[in-house]
Amino acid sequence: MPKILKFTKPAPIFKFLCLFIFLLSKLISSFAQQIKNVPDAFAHLNIMPEVFVLDNDIDVPVKNGHFQGVQVIELNGSEKLLISGSSSKLAYILQADLASQKTEKLIYLMGDPFRHAGGFQVSKDYLAIGIEDNIIKTSSKVNFYNHQSDTRTNPLPRFTIEREGEPEEKTAGATGIMALNSSNSFVVVSNWDSRIWDFYRVNLISQKQELLHSFTAPDDWAGYQSINLLKDDNAIYAIGFHGGGRNNQADLILVSRLDAFDPIMLKISTKRFKTSKGLEFGAAAGLQIDQAGNLHIWGTEKTSSKKILVNKF
Repeated sequence: MPKILKFTKPAPIFKFLCLFIFLLSKLISSFAQQIKNVPDAFAHLNIMPEVFVLDNDIDVPVKNGHFQGVQVIELNGSEKLLISGSSSKLAYILQADLASQKTEKLIYLMGDPFRHAGGFQVSKDYLAIGIEDNIIKTSSKVNFYNHQSDTRTNPLPRFTIEREGEPEEKTAGATGIMALNSSNSFVVVSNWDSRIWDFYRVNLISQKQELLHSFTAPDDWAGYQSINLLKDDNAIYAIGFHGGGRNNQADLILVSRLDAFDPIMLKISTKRFKTSKGLEFGAAAGLQIDQAGNLHIWGTEKTSSKKILVNKF
């Protein structure tokens, strides 16, 4: 007769460990851009913004450039807003504290000719950003930084993907990253006006990369300035941001099923947001998944000033 196993009442330490593992898994999945149902979360995004104004005393370079990407991180227990930007001489990230609504520092990324920092994304401890020569348009670098430890105003990248090709072919105007596990990440890099999307698997520990697929966008797709990745229990998605004036939009794109990369690349939904006057998704936008697993969209106005307008949806 087979032995019947009976579970005994768990010891307190066991229950504590189970709770700890559960909370840790929720935290990790939040940083890895996972929510329960991406299409449903996208559909329920509020189109009316929560409005912030950042006080700015930093001399941000604005000549021949603009803001292009927005991300939120938690650093030493405080929420920070990161805004990527370009200029005639250098690429940078402007960091602001959301509690005080003040800018804190300008992070120098690269200089001439890599003067144009595009739309970017953070995942777990890493930040991925494409920086291109936006004049000759034949080369770019996709840099990866640890945003938790690279706190200097002039950090060196932990890893770089070098890209070269014909004009506009291998630029890096929009980069997205999504952690797959403790070492591997899924990365998308789009070229000039996001006509071609290159998908990579990147190991940030061994510093190895693999190009998985190159996708040519249909003619009716927008020239996305920021592309961010996220996932649910079934699939990987991208949100592409574009527009300006009264026409600021986000497109939800089904990229692949989750268990194995198999490109689908189907635009399944578009949402128009009622942004504040002067704010442009074609300049600076990005997504956030908060600790509770809620999806948010952030955007800023196009260029820096003493008062920088920010919208959260």
